[in-house]
Amino acid sequence: MALQADAYPAKSPLIAPELEGQLSQLLDRLTAPVTMVCLVGEDGKSGEMAAFLNHVAGLSPKLSCQFLRPGEDSGVDGLLDASLLPATGIYAGGEFGRMVFHGVPGGKEITGFAAALLNAGGAAKPLDKPTMKDIGKIKKPVDIRVCVSLACHHCAQLVASAQRVAWENPLVTAHMVDANLYPDLVSKYQIQRVPLTVLNGDTTVPGGKTMAELTTLLAKC
Repeated sequence: MALQADAYPAKSPLIAPELEGQLSQLLDRLTAPVTMVCLVGEDGKSGEMAAFLNHVAGLSPKLSCQFLRPGEDSGVDGLLDASLLPATGIYAGGEFGRMVFHGVPGGKEITGFAAALLNAGGAAKPLDKPTMKDIGKIKKPVDIRVCVSLACHHCAQLVASAQRVAWENPLVTAHMVDANLYPDLVSKYQIQRVPLTVLNGDTTVPGGKTMAELTTLLAKC
Protein backbone atom coordinates (compact mmCIF):
# COMPACT_ATOMS: atom_id res chain seq x y z
CA MET A 1 0.00 0.00 0.00
CA ALA A 2 1.33 3.45 -0.91
CA LEU A 3 2.48 5.62 1.96
CA GLN A 4 0.22 8.55 2.79
CA ALA A 5 1.52 12.01 1.98
CA ASP A 6 0.72 13.14 5.51
CA ALA A 7 3.27 10.65 6.82
CA TYR A 8 5.79 13.37 5.95
CA PRO A 9 5.96 17.12 6.72
CA ALA A 10 3.82 19.37 4.54
CA LYS A 11 6.56 21.99 4.26
CA SER A 12 10.25 21.86 3.41
CA PRO A 13 12.90 24.23 4.80
CA LEU A 14 14.51 24.08 1.35
CA ILE A 15 11.65 26.17 -0.06
CA ALA A 16 11.95 29.62 1.48
CA PRO A 17 9.05 32.11 1.12
CA GLU A 18 10.66 33.92 -1.81
CA LEU A 19 11.27 30.66 -3.68
CA GLU A 20 7.75 29.51 -2.85
CA GLY A 21 6.36 32.62 -4.52
CA GLN A 22 8.49 32.09 -7.61
CA LEU A 23 7.47 28.45 -7.89
CA SER A 24 3.80 29.31 -7.41
CA GLN A 25 3.94 31.73 -10.33
CA LEU A 26 5.55 29.12 -12.56
CA LEU A 27 3.17 26.36 -11.53
CA ASP A 28 0.14 28.54 -12.21
CA ARG A 29 0.93 27.84 -15.87
CA LEU A 30 0.18 24.12 -15.58
CA THR A 31 -2.75 23.03 -17.71
CA ALA A 32 -2.76 19.29 -17.03
CA PRO A 33 -2.44 17.15 -13.87
CA VAL A 34 1.04 15.96 -12.90
CA THR A 35 1.89 13.29 -10.32
CA MET A 36 5.25 13.06 -8.62
CA VAL A 37 5.86 9.41 -7.71
CA CYS A 38 8.64 8.93 -5.18
CA LEU A 39 10.40 5.78 -4.03
CA VAL A 40 11.55 6.41 -0.46
CA GLY A 41 13.71 4.54 2.01
CA GLU A 42 14.15 4.95 5.75
CA ASP A 43 17.02 7.41 5.33
CA GLY A 44 16.96 11.09 6.12
CA LYS A 45 17.38 12.15 2.51
CA SER A 46 14.19 10.29 1.58
CA GLY A 47 12.38 12.21 4.30
CA GLU A 48 13.77 15.48 2.92
CA MET A 49 12.59 14.55 -0.55
CA ALA A 50 9.11 13.68 0.68
CA ALA A 51 8.74 17.00 2.50
CA PHE A 52 10.01 18.84 -0.58
CA LEU A 53 7.43 17.11 -2.80
CA ASN A 54 4.60 17.75 -0.34
CA HIS A 55 5.51 21.42 -0.29
CA VAL A 56 5.66 21.66 -4.09
CA ALA A 57 2.38 19.76 -4.47
CA GLY A 58 0.72 22.28 -2.16
CA LEU A 59 1.54 25.10 -4.57
CA SER A 60 -0.76 23.97 -7.39
CA PRO A 61 -4.07 22.10 -7.61
CA LYS A 62 -2.65 20.39 -10.71
CA LEU A 63 0.04 18.63 -8.66
CA SER A 64 -0.09 15.54 -6.49
CA CYS A 65 2.48 13.18 -5.03
CA GLN A 66 2.60 9.48 -4.22
CA PHE A 67 5.12 7.70 -2.01
CA LEU A 68 6.14 4.05 -2.33
CA ARG A 69 8.63 1.75 -0.68
CA PRO A 70 10.89 -0.30 -2.96
CA GLY A 71 9.21 -3.64 -3.64
CA GLU A 72 5.65 -2.32 -3.54
CA ASP A 73 5.46 -1.89 -7.32
CA SER A 74 8.09 -3.69 -9.37
CA GLY A 75 7.20 -1.68 -12.45
CA VAL A 76 7.86 1.62 -10.70
CA ASP A 77 11.04 0.18 -9.15
CA GLY A 78 12.36 -0.57 -12.63
CA LEU A 79 11.32 2.70 -14.25
CA LEU A 80 12.70 4.94 -11.51
CA ASP A 81 15.66 2.73 -10.49
CA ALA A 82 15.11 1.71 -6.89
CA SER A 83 18.86 1.22 -6.40
CA LEU A 84 19.29 5.00 -6.06
CA LEU A 85 16.97 6.30 -3.36
CA PRO A 86 15.19 8.61 -3.11
CA ALA A 87 13.94 8.40 -6.69
CA THR A 88 11.17 10.66 -7.98
CA GLY A 89 9.53 10.16 -11.35
CA ILE A 90 7.29 12.67 -13.11
CA TYR A 91 4.02 11.24 -14.42
CA ALA A 92 1.49 12.91 -16.72
CA GLY A 93 -1.99 11.51 -17.19
CA GLY A 94 -0.92 8.38 -15.35
CA GLU A 95 1.92 7.78 -17.81
CA PHE A 96 5.60 7.86 -16.93
CA GLY A 97 7.16 11.03 -18.33
CA ARG A 98 10.69 9.53 -18.43
CA MET A 99 12.07 12.26 -16.14
CA VAL A 100 13.57 11.10 -12.82
CA PHE A 101 15.34 12.80 -9.91
CA HIS A 102 17.65 10.95 -7.51
CA GLY A 103 18.10 13.14 -4.50
CA VAL A 104 16.40 16.39 -3.49
CA PRO A 105 16.61 18.85 -6.41
CA GLY A 106 17.67 21.77 -4.25
CA GLY A 107 19.97 24.66 -5.17
CA LYS A 108 20.38 25.19 -8.91
CA GLU A 109 18.49 21.95 -9.65
CA ILE A 110 15.17 23.43 -8.51
CA THR A 111 14.95 25.16 -11.88
CA GLY A 112 15.35 21.81 -13.64
CA PHE A 113 12.70 20.25 -11.45
CA ALA A 114 10.28 23.07 -12.20
CA ALA A 115 11.02 22.65 -15.92
CA ALA A 116 10.16 18.95 -15.70
CA LEU A 117 6.82 19.79 -14.11
CA LEU A 118 6.11 22.34 -16.82
CA ASN A 119 6.95 19.76 -19.50
CA ALA A 120 4.53 17.22 -18.04
CA GLY A 121 1.89 19.82 -17.24
CA GLY A 122 1.62 21.14 -20.78
CA ALA A 123 3.19 24.49 -19.95
CA ALA A 124 6.67 24.31 -21.45
CA LYS A 125 7.62 26.73 -24.21
CA PRO A 126 7.58 25.07 -27.66
CA LEU A 127 10.94 24.10 -29.09
CA ASP A 128 11.97 25.39 -32.49
CA LYS A 129 11.65 23.13 -35.52
CA PRO A 130 15.39 22.42 -35.95
CA THR A 131 15.65 21.27 -32.32
CA MET A 132 12.59 19.04 -32.66
CA LYS A 133 14.07 17.58 -35.83
CA ASP A 134 17.32 16.83 -33.98
CA ILE A 135 15.42 15.15 -31.15
CA GLY A 136 13.60 13.03 -33.70
CA LYS A 137 16.92 11.70 -35.02
CA ILE A 138 17.35 9.66 -31.82
CA LYS A 139 16.22 6.24 -33.03
CA LYS A 140 17.46 3.89 -30.30
CA PRO A 141 16.68 3.71 -26.55
CA VAL A 142 18.97 5.88 -24.44
CA ASP A 143 19.19 6.01 -20.64
CA ILE A 144 20.79 9.31 -19.57
CA ARG A 145 22.19 9.80 -16.06
CA VAL A 146 23.40 13.35 -15.46
CA CYS A 147 25.55 13.30 -12.32
CA VAL A 148 25.46 16.71 -10.67
CA SER A 149 26.17 18.81 -7.64
CA LEU A 150 23.38 21.09 -6.48
CA ALA A 151 25.53 24.23 -6.76
CA CYS A 152 26.49 23.66 -10.41
CA HIS A 153 24.87 25.99 -12.96
CA HIS A 154 26.01 23.96 -15.97
CA CYS A 155 24.59 20.81 -14.33
CA ALA A 156 21.14 22.34 -14.03
CA GLN A 157 21.12 23.40 -17.68
CA LEU A 158 22.17 19.94 -18.85
CA VAL A 159 19.56 18.21 -16.69
CA ALA A 160 16.82 20.47 -18.08
CA SER A 161 17.94 19.80 -21.66
CA ALA A 162 18.20 16.04 -21.14
CA GLN A 163 14.78 15.85 -19.56
CA ARG A 164 13.19 17.95 -22.29
CA VAL A 165 14.63 15.53 -24.85
CA ALA A 166 13.21 12.64 -22.81
CA TRP A 167 9.81 14.27 -22.69
CA GLU A 168 9.77 14.80 -26.45
CA ASN A 169 11.22 11.41 -27.46
CA PRO A 170 9.77 8.21 -25.92
CA LEU A 171 13.04 6.36 -26.53
CA VAL A 172 14.89 8.54 -24.01
CA THR A 173 14.82 8.52 -20.21
CA ALA A 174 16.71 11.18 -18.26
CA HIS A 175 17.79 10.93 -14.62
CA MET A 176 19.25 13.68 -12.45
CA VAL A 177 21.66 12.09 -9.95
CA ASP A 178 23.02 14.06 -6.99
CA ALA A 179 26.49 12.49 -7.02
CA ASN A 180 27.15 13.49 -3.42
CA LEU A 181 24.57 10.94 -2.23
CA TYR A 182 25.96 7.87 -3.96
CA PRO A 183 29.66 7.22 -3.24
CA ASP A 184 29.53 3.83 -4.96
CA LEU A 185 28.43 5.57 -8.16
CA VAL A 186 31.22 8.13 -7.82
CA SER A 187 33.72 5.30 -7.45
CA LYS A 188 32.28 3.25 -10.32
CA TYR A 189 32.45 6.08 -12.84
CA GLN A 190 35.44 7.83 -11.24
CA ILE A 191 33.53 11.09 -11.01
CA GLN A 192 35.90 13.96 -10.30
CA ARG A 193 33.97 16.82 -11.86
CA VAL A 194 30.36 17.48 -12.68
CA PRO A 195 28.36 17.41 -14.76
CA LEU A 196 29.22 13.91 -15.88
CA THR A 197 26.74 12.21 -18.18
CA VAL A 198 26.46 8.43 -18.24
CA LEU A 199 24.78 6.94 -21.31
CA ASN A 200 23.24 3.48 -21.15
CA GLY A 201 25.28 2.65 -18.08
CA ASP A 202 28.64 2.42 -19.80
CA THR A 203 29.60 5.56 -21.75
CA THR A 204 30.69 8.61 -19.76
CA VAL A 205 30.75 12.14 -21.19
CA PRO A 206 32.23 14.96 -19.09
CA GLY A 207 31.20 18.60 -19.10
CA GLY A 208 28.20 20.68 -20.04
CA LYS A 209 26.46 20.41 -23.38
CA THR A 210 24.21 22.66 -25.42
CA MET A 211 20.93 21.18 -26.60
CA ALA A 212 22.39 20.76 -30.10
CA GLU A 213 25.48 19.00 -28.75
CA LEU A 214 23.36 16.75 -26.56
CA THR A 215 20.99 15.65 -29.32
CA THR A 216 23.93 14.95 -31.65
CA LEU A 217 25.54 12.84 -28.96
CA LEU A 218 22.35 10.89 -28.27
CA ALA A 219 21.66 10.25 -31.94
CA LYS A 220 25.03 8.48 -32.16
CA CYS A 221 24.36 6.15 -29.23
